[in-house]
Amino acid sequence: MKNIIFVAGGTGGHIYPALYLAEFIKDKDPSISISFIGRAQGLEAKIFSEKFPFYGLSLPKASQLKPWNYIKAYLEARRILRNLKPNILIVFGSYISVPILLEGVIKKYPFLIHEQNILPGKVVRIFSFFSKGIAISFLKTQEYLPGRKIFCTGNFVRKELLTIEKSNCKKELGFDLNKKLLLVTGGSQGARKINELVREIIPDLIEMNWQIFHQVGEEKYDEFVKGIRKEWMERGYRPVPFIKEMEKTICASDLAISRAGATTIYQFLIGRLPAIYIPYPYARDNHQEYNAKFVVEMGLGDIIKEENLSKEILLKKILEWDEEKMDLYAQRFASLELPDARERFWEIIKSYI
Repeated sequence: MKNIIFVAGGTGGHIYPALYLAEFIKDKDPSISISFIGRAQGLEAKIFSEKFPFYGLSLPKASQLKPWNYIKAYLEARRILRNLKPNILIVFGSYISVPILLEGVIKKYPFLIHEQNILPGKVVRIFSFFSKGIAISFLKTQEYLPGRKIFCTGNFVRKELLTIEKSNCKKELGFDLNKKLLLVTGGSQGARKINELVREIIPDLIEMNWQIFHQVGEEKYDEFVKGIRKEWMERGYRPVPFIKEMEKTICASDLAISRAGATTIYQFLIGRLPAIYIPYPYARDNHQEYNAKFVVEMGLGDIIKEENLSKEILLKKILEWDEEKMDLYAQRFASLELPDARERFWEIIKSYI
């Protein structure tokens, strides 16, 4: 039996692409054994363990990380890999993967890395020298990884769920087919600044015939909805802690206001959804701004830096999206070809196992 171990965690941008790829591989070849390694107390522990065997490392959050945390985590990683005897490791970067990658290098376990963002992180840049290759979501990323073996696969999203008919999705989600739908998301955890400004412009958007589907974030939801009027909800505003059917929501939407995580961007591109990107200003290496600028340079979205964000600027940007601009962007999206990244990466994995 072939044994593949996935190493991922931290944010949804790492977790969900790993999960979608693992599900795809298991569907293609049920005989393959798949396990996951991540942070024991992280979001990934709950998500991965529902479908696959999960092994947790005793690592704190990045903001609380100390050098000695890695010593304990490395000993755990060594024990896990010795027991599982992987044929290959599939690694999604971040500090969580360091103990596994160290043991991989020492014991010569073959590993492939996937980088979702335009600008690769430090862990990817260092360990890519020892890898069998790096799969990237966007061709531009290879400029930051000279001399490495690069595979441009794209990001691992559920492509089949992102190409459904817009009207069907809008209807299934309970929105009016005759009104435009605005998706607002600050990521799975929400974004306080975006939430606050959107709440200020809800009355303006409703008067201009917009519907709004707003992912507020689990931790921020209860406090946020205290200031929401029942009248707004009756006229098309719907706040939720977390959108479970994000692919269907992307298909149903006409415009998005969003952070600029790589997985979110890739979903928007496949779903042909234009967006106003507001990059998270404290992202490591400012990678969200790199992601957003790349999409804007392609002519497939707008960007507002959070330092420049205000109620007036945000509302003005939204109102620029009239029928003429929507039609122009629809033509640009129509010419965009994005292959199934999971199929491409699966072919690469097979060549090593």
